Amino acid sequence: MRTNFKSYVLRSIKNKKLNVFGLFVLISFLILVITKLSETYVETIPFSIEYKNLPENTIITLDSMPKINVTLSTHGFKLLSYYFNDKTYQIDFKSSSKINNTTYLWLAEKGAYDLKQQLGQSVNIVSIKPDSILFPYGTLSEKMVPVMLKANINFVDGYDSLEGFELIPDSVKLIGSESEIAKIDYIVTRDIVLNDIKEDLNASINLELSNASERLKLSEETVRLKAKIEKFTEGTFEIPVTILNKPDNVELNYFPKLIKVSYYLSLKDFKLVKPHDFKIECDYNDIVDLKVSFFTPKLLVNSNTVKSAELKQNKVDYIIVK
Repeated sequence: MRTNFKSYVLRSIKNKKLNVFGLFVLISFLILVITKLSETYVETIPFSIEYKNLPENTIITLDSMPKINVTLSTHGFKLLSYYFNDKTYQIDFKSSSKINNTTYLWLAEKGAYDLKQQLGQSVNIVSIKPDSILFPYGTLSEKMVPVMLKANINFVDGYDSLEGFELIPDSVKLIGSESEIAKIDYIVTRDIVLNDIKEDLNASINLELSNASERLKLSEETVRLKAKIEKFTEGTFEIPVTILNKPDNVELNYFPKLIKVSYYLSLKDFKLVKPHDFKIECDYNDIVDLKVSFFTPKLLVNSNTVKSAELKQNKVDYIIVK
């Protein structure tokens, strides 16, 4: 029992010595770090550029904002903060020089004072590179452009939309420099894929600007895609062929006299469509002008309820009798 107690006491003393030693090592390390961070260092730090006080109706037309590399002299504590904080410098266009009607000139020599105020008195600016930056700009303008749907939409068999797809709004206001918006004639939606559609559509779709147009803004970021979906069916009629512009002194025989027409429409409108809603015409002038031995029939549809129609035969033969 006495031996166990003695061993326990010896172990405790040994552990306390190790803890004290570790504490001294930690304190020594902290003192070393503080000493090092208290010293003065010279480092080059990249700063992102933002701008303020840009005149109304003016926009910078650079593809991307440049950076400036600022060489600083300061103590380690201050320098360390730049590795964790946002490094942004705001250029004030009130103090920038305007070279002409299209360009502003920023000089590092003039901007150093504003940057010094931003960094604080404990920081000395050794140098700023580049020593000047040109900022091309344009007049802010706007125009209305149509929205184009970019989509791959597939219906369940037997379903379709008579009126097609509607975008709301169908056009948006494009805002940017006059020179840039002049290059754009329309805006496309983000690509959308919809399969097995058999119910009415009412979806929100984002609009997309190209990467080259990051400075441009849109009055709307999304549009609504709407469509009324119905059950569809097919029907057929045999429609007589009519010959147009035939001279009175010419007799001809043609075949076939009737051509089958297949049409596609909403099931609810099926009984509303009649044979007189379709016409098949062949123009005598065509065979004279083109010097061909057959007519190419043309189908005319006089019904808003028919989505599509086609001829089952696209050739009418003829013989001139007189």
